[in-house]
Order: sequence, then C-alpha cells, then structure tokens
Amino acid sequence: MLRTLPESRAVASRRTGSSVLSFAIHAGIVAVLVSLTARGVTPTREEPREVAVQMTALPEPPAPTPVTPPAGSPQVFTASAPPALGAPPLVAPVVVPNTLPPIDFSRPVTNADDFATGRRGVSAAQGGVEGGSGVLPASGYFFEGQVEKPAMALPGQAGPAYPDVLRSAGLEGQVLAQFVVDSTGRALLDSYTALHSDHPLFTAAVKTALSRLRYLPAEVGGRRVPQLVQQTFQFTLNRE
Repeated sequence: MLRTLPESRAVASRRTGSSVLSFAIHAGIVAVLVSLTARGVTPTREEPREVAVQMTALPEPPAPTPVTPPAGSPQVFTASAPPALGAPPLVAPVVVPNTLPPIDFSRPVTNADDFATGRRGVSAAQGGVEGGSGVLPASGYFFEGQVEKPAMALPGQAGPAYPDVLRSAGLEGQVLAQFVVDSTGRALLDSYTALHSDHPLFTAAVKTALSRLRYLPAEVGGRRVPQLVQQTFQFTLNRE
C-alpha cells in the first residue's frame, strides 16, 4: 500500500504540470490575438465635398442695325395671266339678242354644210353626195357618213365557220373587219383587212365567209354605190 501511493502522487503531479502549461500556451495565444486586433485600423468613409456654384450673367447682344432702303420710286410688279391652252376662251357678246332669226322655209330640210366631215374626216360634200349625183370620189368608194342609205347584210345568212382547232381549245374571240361592198352587194376581198382580231384563224374564217355573204348596197341620190364597211364578227361557244 505504501508502494502504490507514491506512484499515484507522481502521476497527479505530471497531470497538473501539463494543465498549467496548456493554460499558459492558450493564454499567450489569446493575448497575441487581442494585441493584433487592437492594432487594426478601421477605414473611414469620406464625406462628399460641397462645391460652390457661381452664376454669371451673359452680356446682352447688340441691337441690329436698321437697313435703310435706297431712295427712289417703289417698283410695282404686275402678275400676268398664263397663256391659254387649247381653244381660245369664249367671249360673251355685249348685246344678247332676244328674238329668233328669220326662217327661210324655201331652203331644203337638210344641208350638206351641217355634216362637215364624215368618217375618217372626209368631207360629206366630196364626191357628189350633195345633190344626189352619186359621183364616186377619188378613193373609188363612199364612207358611211357620205351615203343616204348605208350598206347592210342580207338577213338569214350563216356567219363565218368556227375554226375546229379553236373550238376544241374552247377559245372565243372577235374580228373587227373592214372591206368595201360594191354596188352589186358583194364584198371585195382584196379590200378586206382586220382592224382587230383575237386569232389569225378567226381572221381567215371571216375572209372566207365574205366571199359568200351578200349585202344591200349603199345608195346616194337613188343610185347604188360602193361603200367602205366596218363590221364586227363574234365567235362564241354554246356552253350549255
């Protein structure tokens, strides 16, 4: 029992020394950290500076110098009317008549001067139309506006044959033909021309039909005369 007690005392003594050493070490570390913290510098924020603003008045601009007009008589500008385009303007008469002009009942009912121009600008009195002489003009035929009775196709005649190729294709159209009908009522094929045509086959069909079509010839002064005729031929399909 005496042997055990001294050993226990030695162990307790060593433990006490270790605890004191550990406490001393930690205390030193804490002291060093406190010292370092105390030496630290806290940054401060700079306050904005006040800037003084000074107002300066600008000098006033100088007054404009008045311009004195040159001496002399003032110029007067007169606006002229633009030149008239086309026909001259109509001027109203100074005196307006309030009575009818005298009527000559001995004069004929119609006057050739009232029809100054016929179709294509040809004079209605040209070629002996006035007075019904029926004298042919230099062209060899009359216009519709120069005759008393225009040429007309005889009723009941069949029109031009419809071209089979265009019929199968379902194409329709028209031909505006111009030709001369002589005093016997026949169309002169050498004078035939198509003023408008929707297809060359329509043009040929009309020319073929004119070789058999007959017309009532035009008349001037009771005489049959040749006349230039314009006629439209329609080519339509029956879609019923």
